[in-house]
Amino acid sequence: MLGRSESEWLDQLAAGIFAETGAKISRSEIVRAAVAALRELDRVAPMNPSRLLPLTHCKTGADLVVAGLLAIRLAATS
Repeated sequence: MLGRSESEWLDQLAAGIFAETGAKISRSEIVRAAVAALRELDRVAPMNPSRLLPLTHCKTGADLVVAGLLAIRLAATS
């Protein structure tokens, strides 16, 4: 179950995408895309554990957020 702030953000993102592109994207599509991104991170992180936190090392949802943010920061600085 998503919290109110997550649901509101998904609605805002969908509205922003529509405003920029005219494409209608559902909250479910956004969530599926996020899951696909985590799946890919889960696939590649064990290949480079010195730079990426393998998702299997995470113990909480907050740990998963940190793993994702570390991957984003690495990509942004590469």
